[in-house]
Amino acid sequence: MMKTVSIGKWLGYIFRATGILGLLTFALYTQAAGDINAQCQRCHSDSDIHAVTPDKSGAKLLITDESYQDSVHAKVPCVACHQSVNGNAGFEALPHVQTTVASNSCESCHGLIQHKITDAYKKSVHATKIDQGKFTCESCHDAHTMQAGIITQPTAQQITASNAMCTDCHTRPTVYKTLSGGKKVTEQDLTHQSLPNPPLHLSSLRCIDCHASSQDTSLHNIAPAKESLTCKQCHSEESLLIQRQNFTPVEQNLAGSLLNQGLFDDKALQDKLNALGGIPAEKQIQWVKGTLFTNTYMIGANGDIRWDKTIITLTGGLFLLLFGHGLIRLVTASKRRSLTAAMSWHKTYLYTLPVRVWHWLNALCFILLLVSGVGMHFAQGELATWVDLHNFVGIALCIIWLMFILINLLGNGHHYIIRVSGLLGRIYRQTRYYLYGVFTGAEHPEHPTANNKFNPLQQLGYVAVMYLVVPLLIVTGLLMLYSDYTPATLFGLPGKLVVAYTHYGLAAISLLFLLVHLYLCTTGDSLSALFKGMVDGYYRYKNKGDKH
Repeated sequence: MMKTVSIGKWLGYIFRATGILGLLTFALYTQAAGDINAQCQRCHSDSDIHAVTPDKSGAKLLITDESYQDSVHAKVPCVACHQSVNGNAGFEALPHVQTTVASNSCESCHGLIQHKITDAYKKSVHATKIDQGKFTCESCHDAHTMQAGIITQPTAQQITASNAMCTDCHTRPTVYKTLSGGKKVTEQDLTHQSLPNPPLHLSSLRCIDCHASSQDTSLHNIAPAKESLTCKQCHSEESLLIQRQNFTPVEQNLAGSLLNQGLFDDKALQDKLNALGGIPAEKQIQWVKGTLFTNTYMIGANGDIRWDKTIITLTGGLFLLLFGHGLIRLVTASKRRSLTAAMSWHKTYLYTLPVRVWHWLNALCFILLLVSGVGMHFAQGELATWVDLHNFVGIALCIIWLMFILINLLGNGHHYIIRVSGLLGRIYRQTRYYLYGVFTGAEHPEHPTANNKFNPLQQLGYVAVMYLVVPLLIVTGLLMLYSDYTPATLFGLPGKLVVAYTHYGLAAISLLFLLVHLYLCTTGDSLSALFKGMVDGYYRYKNKGDKH
């Protein structure tokens, strides 16, 4: 009895046979390409190669083996793009005479399998503003040496190479004038002085990261300069750099573009691609997970929503506690006024002019840094303005903190020396006063004197802030401003992220301290008594021993 085979099995056999045939064809194609290209490279990799006719004297004829093998077209036969009018054998004659038909152009391949690139280019300022024929793919790309783009974190060498494509035209007066329709090179802002910290941007970004259209993930639709990206388009959680997190794979491994799409068994597909050699499949498509870069903090773009929620919750909770405390004080105010109505006011000069000047400058810096920091972190308004303000005030804070140290060395420092003897008892009495005694009109446990201006809670808070928080804020802020000095790793973690999040956490502590400090300044014998003292230097209080 004849055994039958189902149609499904026959189709399976056909698919397997087709797959094997495809792999064999690709292998043979690759081997053939290598053999054919070797013939060309015998001459073109020789450093002594030179043009044999004057009209070709400026042509780039030298293509080193190393640069060509690292290029995306290394496995493509030279004759796929270069064809002699007399056939392949015609390349034996010098000079070579090549065909100029459309089938040899970049678009003949890229227009089919990577049409997003050609479609984007057709919309770019290069295609629409420059006379046809004056600007082509070869104006930017050298097909013999170009490498696959990396959108995640390109190296300094890759950034320089990419930007050189742009500056090669934009810095040559004659070429730029011809392509731009008569404009001068000096009409451009090539130094980008409008950017905060231009050197950092120019060394960390490619021109196309900012000048490609915001909707173009291929980075080939170059927009006019006046339409270049704003700061917020990159420095936000909807950053364009995050949207452009994947790039088109190289031509010979196009199947890689279907990874992570839920269409195939990704692992099996990767194994097949890796078996073909070349760039590992997992590196052909770059997926950004978690923070934008491994060791980079980009203001406004890669914060952590968990930190934000925690800090907002703590700030909101503290505000409610202070509001509730103030509400109870308001309800009990009439009773306290009746107890102190017969008391007279006294003044003691405690706060010298240098101390008062330092205090108000320090307070102003704190407020401006917090406001500008929030504007940067949440990418609100004009980011460049916030950055400039934050940097300027940050440097000012460094100077003001040094002023604080100098004032303390000249005689004010003894107020910050904590007396350990009886400290716990003093802390208990002061805490009890704030939580209960302030409502009943009780006597303050410790009045400021010339020898000791601070109660124990004030002293502990000021020492922690001025000798720990502020110095760390300054150090982390300077490391963010001058990021080249930031260690690559700290505590086994990416150094820049550790520094950035430490700075953010210290800023949050400063905000909480400022809220408590401002509120406690209203707990004097009148709402404004302590504020007035920091204006004219006099501490004002009521003495129960004095009667009208």
